Amino acid sequence: MTAFHSFLKLPMQFRCMLFAAFVFNLGFYMLIPFLAGYLTDNLMLSASLVGVVLGVRSFCQQGLFLIGGLLADRLGHKQPIVIGCLLRALGFSLFLFSDNIYLLFSAALLTGFAGALFTPAAQAYFATQQVLTRAQMFSLVGIARNAGELIGPLCGVLLLAVSFELLCVIAALPFALFALIFLKLLKSDKSTLPQKTSDSHNPSHQSGGILTNVLSNKRFVMFSLVMSGYFMLINQISFAIPLYLTQQAYTHEHIAWVMILCAVIAIFLQFPVTKLCEKYLTPRHWISIGIALMGVAFAALIPNFTALNQLLFWLALGVLSVVFTLGTLVSFPFILSQISELANNQSVATHYGFFYLFAGCGLIAGSSLVGTAFDFAHINTNLAWYCLIVIGLFTAFLNFVLLSAPNETESEQAITHSIIK
Repeated sequence: MTAFHSFLKLPMQFRCMLFAAFVFNLGFYMLIPFLAGYLTDNLMLSASLVGVVLGVRSFCQQGLFLIGGLLADRLGHKQPIVIGCLLRALGFSLFLFSDNIYLLFSAALLTGFAGALFTPAAQAYFATQQVLTRAQMFSLVGIARNAGELIGPLCGVLLLAVSFELLCVIAALPFALFALIFLKLLKSDKSTLPQKTSDSHNPSHQSGGILTNVLSNKRFVMFSLVMSGYFMLINQISFAIPLYLTQQAYTHEHIAWVMILCAVIAIFLQFPVTKLCEKYLTPRHWISIGIALMGVAFAALIPNFTALNQLLFWLALGVLSVVFTLGTLVSFPFILSQISELANNQSVATHYGFFYLFAGCGLIAGSSLVGTAFDFAHINTNLAWYCLIVIGLFTAFLNFVLLSAPNETESEQAITHSIIK
């Protein structure tokens, strides 16, 4: 069964949610990568001010994921998803008035908070479907996101050639449309809450109970902490590789080639790879194998092929892209499915929100570490690659050893196998 056939088997609301996940990434990569250039080149804003604006957007998303998860568990999936779409539409529209500093910051804040509302609720909602295994469901989510990441910049370039205003409007419109669709299509259900106490009618106590439920889940907290290593690696195709190629005097077209190759592989192979992995070993094994592959992939750049032969250099870069992407293919769906498994169907959205806090810390730590390694390249030109290899292997080791599941029974594996046959 192909990804497309699996997509068609899903109920309408899940198909719309997958399309919304695609549009969320499409809109983001259509507008945000070009925002800094427009603000500095066209509006003549300082680089430091633009950095603060983009930092506000990132903080409002990464820093408020937990709030979004709490709201989804308190109110149900529908409200945060609908409000998230509306806020993203409003935020993108406000970028039309970027010459007003207050509206510019408002746009950055709203677009970030929209992601913080939408993502945990959407992930928890995806985990509720009953047609596919959770890993297969999240593999479809990965395909949708990668497709948006691939097509978004191309659409952005074409629209920006007409006008920045048109780009903002086109990026905003689908979110307003999805808000109306989900308002009608999604049911007003509530996520499973922690067991109610005598004072559970108090909203603050309900929120406190949800947080207590999450923080007392030691296996989940440990899993989130260990997976920050995964997020230290995941961003390096769009950070370390462009930085390295720029230092080697390559152009943006060369950088785009690497990112396109990774996205195309992920789009076409994600679902069949996930189905194959489900037939063998356990999620814990595949998460460790995948993260190890992501780290080891950077060993392809340790030999100095640039000084020897350009063909060998690009072959090594191709090997890196393939191995790194394969690592994400075998780990990503199982990481997301494990979150809902570890949540035991209690406060699932808050678990996702909490997990993404560690993801944000991992992204920042990974970029900072690699940037520092490049600054100290005079000590060893391969210092950044050694760091990434160690991160991958160490994270894989921690996941396999510290998170060996005592409740990972043969019956659970048999259930999974019976679903996919």
